[in-house]
Amino acid sequence: MKKITLSLAVIAMMVTAANADIKNESFGGSGSLFYGTNDASDGDLFNKATSFGNAAVQLGGTASVGSCDTCVKLNYGVTGVSTMGLENTLVGSTWVNHTDGLNDGVWIDTLNLTFNPLDGISNTTMVVGRQALATPMVFTETWNIAKNTYDAIVAVNNDITDTTLVGAWVGRSNVAGGSTVNVANIGDGYSQFLTKEGAYAFGAVTKLIPTVDAQAWYYVAPSTANVAWLQAETNIAGFTLGAQFGMLDGADNSDGNAIGVKIGYDYSGIGVSAAYSTVDQMDGTSGALGFVNLGGAQTPLYTAGWWDVGSQGASDTDAYNLTATYGLDGIADLGLFYTNWENQTSGNATSEIAVTAGKSLGNLDVTLAFINTDADGAADTVNDIQAYLTYNF
Repeated sequence: MKKITLSLAVIAMMVTAANADIKNESFGGSGSLFYGTNDASDGDLFNKATSFGNAAVQLGGTASVGSCDTCVKLNYGVTGVSTMGLENTLVGSTWVNHTDGLNDGVWIDTLNLTFNPLDGISNTTMVVGRQALATPMVFTETWNIAKNTYDAIVAVNNDITDTTLVGAWVGRSNVAGGSTVNVANIGDGYSQFLTKEGAYAFGAVTKLIPTVDAQAWYYVAPSTANVAWLQAETNIAGFTLGAQFGMLDGADNSDGNAIGVKIGYDYSGIGVSAAYSTVDQMDGTSGALGFVNLGGAQTPLYTAGWWDVGSQGASDTDAYNLTATYGLDGIADLGLFYTNWENQTSGNATSEIAVTAGKSLGNLDVTLAFINTDADGAADTVNDIQAYLTYNF
């Protein structure tokens, strides 16, 4: 019999729901089918052994608990993943981990209460329970068919004009490690976040400086590392300018900094941008984390690749990215992405070229992608072809 463990937050939600009027406010979801194939290790495109696929369904919504506009909100969501028998015919692996091999899996990815504990006194919102997060070094990634979420307690305050203050404790997540190639370890096993003690995040996001969006964050992960993150962006006459600075102080005396800069321009449906980043050499276990999502696989640096989304944040790595997008009216949204990164310790460099085309057909979103990856030390370049189908309802 499978053991079921309920957190205090979930128990509190059940008690609250059992003793209050609940009115559903919204409900929706999506169904997705992702497919990818490559010619790695002298394989052939569209061969079962070098192809991967998955189907997923996400359902969720919001309900009010009580009868007033400022009452408690209950947010809920469920994700289910399935191979739909694809592994027996078209593919040999999946995009996300499945429960017990290739069996279908279902898990609760969102279950939290949102409320104002100081209603009438302070403009403060609390979110308690399982939820998506959006901070520079701890965030929910969307590149995969299923998303990573966290058990957390988050407080957001907006009493200061044009400024948002955030304090959070992050407990567990459903990512055990992670990979930037083909699959990510996202599943129904919420275990722990870096350490058993969890991690703490404190941040301020402000627009007090005219035309500038600035943010500052500090993360404390006991027995692992403390991370500071500063970022500022502005948009002037169609030009976008951005700068990032990160500082990691490891518990094992490893430390280092990261710097990222970006310039972009948008005009009449055409967007172009260039970004550069550099990460110091960092030794030890903490330094090996690099500047990558502490609960996932993706780097917050501007130079994140389209398919390899995390290697650019690794220790002792320099990277740059060139991006061009064009909205072909009525036909498709086109994208061209070139990313190059080099590890200064080994001297090995990797380049990635991605070409994408996306189109929304009513509620159906379709994206096709071709990726070419050329890495020093690899016998051949690797070509990936991917198709993403998502129906929103």
